[in-house]
Amino acid sequence: MIYDRVLPRVKMPGQYAGGERNLIRKDHASVDLKVALAFPDTYAIGMSHLGIQILYHMINSRSDALAERVYAPWTDMEQELRERDIPLHTLESFTPLREFDIIGFSMQYELGFTNFMNMLELSDVPVWTADRSINDPVILGGGSISLAMEPVAPFFDAILVGDAEDVIDRIMDTVIEWRGSGLPRRSLHESLCPIPGMYVPSLYDVSYNDDGTVAAIESDPVAPRIVAKTTVMNFENAPYPTRPVMPNVSAVHERINVEIMRGCPNQCRFCQAVKHYRPLKLRSVEKILELCEETYRNTGYEEISLTSLSTADYPAIEELIRMIAQRFDSRQVNVTLPSLRVKGELEHLPGLVSTVRKSGLTMAPEVATDRLREIIRKPILNKDLLSGSEAAWQAGYRLLKFYFLIGVPTETEDDLKGIIDLCDQASLARKKRFRRRGQINVAMSSHIPKPHTPFQWEAMNTKEELLAKQRYIRSCNTSSYLKLKFHDVDESYLESVFSRGDRRLASTLIKARERGLRMDAWRECFDIHAWREVFEQDRVDSDFYALRKRGNEEILPWDMITVGTPTHYLIKEQTRAHAAMGM
Repeated sequence: MIYDRVLPRVKMPGQYAGGERNLIRKDHASVDLKVALAFPDTYAIGMSHLGIQILYHMINSRSDALAERVYAPWTDMEQELRERDIPLHTLESFTPLREFDIIGFSMQYELGFTNFMNMLELSDVPVWTADRSINDPVILGGGSISLAMEPVAPFFDAILVGDAEDVIDRIMDTVIEWRGSGLPRRSLHESLCPIPGMYVPSLYDVSYNDDGTVAAIESDPVAPRIVAKTTVMNFENAPYPTRPVMPNVSAVHERINVEIMRGCPNQCRFCQAVKHYRPLKLRSVEKILELCEETYRNTGYEEISLTSLSTADYPAIEELIRMIAQRFDSRQVNVTLPSLRVKGELEHLPGLVSTVRKSGLTMAPEVATDRLREIIRKPILNKDLLSGSEAAWQAGYRLLKFYFLIGVPTETEDDLKGIIDLCDQASLARKKRFRRRGQINVAMSSHIPKPHTPFQWEAMNTKEELLAKQRYIRSCNTSSYLKLKFHDVDESYLESVFSRGDRRLASTLIKARERGLRMDAWRECFDIHAWREVFEQDRVDSDFYALRKRGNEEILPWDMITVGTPTHYLIKEQTRAHAAMGM
């Protein structure tokens, strides 16, 4: 194996060794199309991502195509590869990435942009699309942040906006046909752009005003003026990997991961994900049970996770959990639920949680006062959250985890103090039945006004404002039963720069890579001082992207993409939020 010389020299060598259970290995000479599925973060995170597993299953189901996997190497492995001049390889056949027809990147987080570029560098693939010849791989992107990826747009041949299931075959067929034509890369781009959801950056020209704002976005005559995101039409029977590849080393999630619902019935004004995955799509209880059974037979996992953006809103959640318990309790298989939005029908919550693992229950109230929750359009009340907390303690939970946002528009000290007050009351609720209070872990992130949301025009809080709010919240906490954790403000700032940025930031990312920046989502690698030096070197006003309030009339960098929600509706929602603010 090509990595034999380096594996003894790196941490967790199993993540680079391949040979996992349920992997699929095909003869490269027997197929017309070879696809490398790339995840721009570590193996432990990438192996837990369902989207990669779905694509792996779908592509390998074709007799004329194969899919193999590759993840971002950790810093020690990267150093070994560079020093020994070894290119990045896939795990199935240890084939260099540049020998594949397509390298498809699953983009989940803006702080993975430098990892994406680093993987291309390690594969000896030109980073700029304009520098690639017909012999270079086709670089495709997709994922939850595909709604706004302009800073890396010049590095992709095409970006799929929305769901992949209904269009992946057409994409592959198009690349196969182009590979056999001998035509220039421009021909491929023209052939890809009619596919639903396909955004081809090279076919769009962006100009700018003297003040740095976008002056115009002009599409090539062959390209649609506006790219509409695509959505899977038959979610009930959409492909699902019941024989997932099982990790060699510990991953973030090692369990049966069944997506029971895609989308969310709520329309929270801060949430970009609900725009990406709309409209709401459900799987039936019968189909979910069928997927659980088949996946269990192929893996033996002892945990089933029922995933969606808002699992508690699945219409038949109680029936589903009851049916899973009937089938799997005797096999010692637990059910886990992701972060829950607690609803008003809390008399049902004890039944909902009584059969799941009791280590911890996560709820996402987002903000702590009913007033602020009305502004962000989060349809729950504090009384419901407290009733839900009491029901969870009674059901045997030992820990509750709450997620909050700080920096939301019109936030006051009362709203911040309300986080501690609410969590304190939830902790005290345990004493109604038990002698001791309950342990609450409180995680707080900084609000970023994301593209395609009603808040996309709002200003983000400055670092000084966010740190002051963090200090104030800490000063309000006098209980040892509340453990507070704040997301790094500098990381949130950088995420805001690149989530709200335009394609002029591509050159900034190139300079960041020249500085060796990567793994920006990892605390041991993140270096805001180096980033500030990069911005200064490239003469970029990062505050212009991260913090600035936009006017409703301003052309936004991502306006060539639509999620099916008209701009006038987003503006109406923004106006309603401001009306709720009393402004």
